[in-house]
Amino acid sequence: MTEDGVAVGPAGTEYVRWLDGLWAERLLSVQDRKPDISVGILLWPTFPMMSLAGIIEPLRHAADFGDNSRPLHCRWSIMGKPDYAAVASCGIRVQADSPYINPTDFDYVIVVGGLLPRLRTAPSTHRDYIRVAASAGVTIVGVCTGSFILAQEGLLVGRKAAIHPYHRDDFQVAFPRQPLSTRDDYLIENGRVTVPGGISIFSLMTELIRNHCGPDRAAKAVYQLSLTDQKSMSAFDQERASSFRHVGDARVQRAVVFIESRKGRDVSPEMVAASVGLSPRQFARLFQDHIGMTPKHFILETRLRYVHFLLENSVLPITAIAFETGFADSAHLATAFRKKYNTSPSEFRHRRS
Repeated sequence: MTEDGVAVGPAGTEYVRWLDGLWAERLLSVQDRKPDISVGILLWPTFPMMSLAGIIEPLRHAADFGDNSRPLHCRWSIMGKPDYAAVASCGIRVQADSPYINPTDFDYVIVVGGLLPRLRTAPSTHRDYIRVAASAGVTIVGVCTGSFILAQEGLLVGRKAAIHPYHRDDFQVAFPRQPLSTRDDYLIENGRVTVPGGISIFSLMTELIRNHCGPDRAAKAVYQLSLTDQKSMSAFDQERASSFRHVGDARVQRAVVFIESRKGRDVSPEMVAASVGLSPRQFARLFQDHIGMTPKHFILETRLRYVHFLLENSVLPITAIAFETGFADSAHLATAFRKKYNTSPSEFRHRRS
């Protein structure tokens, strides 16, 4: 230690590294990072609270590493005029957290309908926004009676709608020429998605997460939400495999969470296999079947995804990032990063600045 009290040597190095880590965490601004999936939500008066939770909770669990809830990989906004609040069918008020955002900022605009007699009571700006979003080519999702709203706006022409059996007769009376199904958890057709509501919303959201964020994010959402009983997922089509057929084994789900909670660092396939009670060979075969890659490859992918995140969202030196993500040095990191992203870490960071 010097005369002015500043630490040097190994202790000083640790102290600087600690400060760097604190500073890096402070710089992880979610607003500056483009998420893998972004959704805008429009709530109708008397909307079902389960539908809203079924949209947000899978996104929340898939959005961040470990048990954090930062909207990094996934982002969501409940939109409306200033001070707009929708009262759910259970009586709870939910305040809009943002004004109407440019719909092209979203991958999906989700319309959550309410009780049928109240479908005409939402602000007219909600319907205006839906039409603008559809004209801009954004995929529109109708949840529960949201499908009625899409049909009223002429947005389901030439498409089949997934309708809850309880609403089938009402839908047929209101839209006699509109094809419908009561046996599907959801239907995705040419820029429109319809989902009956209830627990089927979990099937849809986790499928969207799998498509946009990858099977590891989907597996994490499934595990965190305890959606491990495949047959209980669907009340409409028990014969069809659920949208989690690729990550349906609870042991694989636990393995994914175990790996990503450590960001792939200080973890081996053998360690993960032991954590889920399988031999390394059994685990490797099971993991390959469900995730489509070996555990070793998946661990590396997880580490590189975290490298990618730190390069985008922190000012840590590349050498420090290599240390943080478990690479022997920056050269080893650069080789692995280039193989996956076709560029070096320094080039990638330079392009982002």
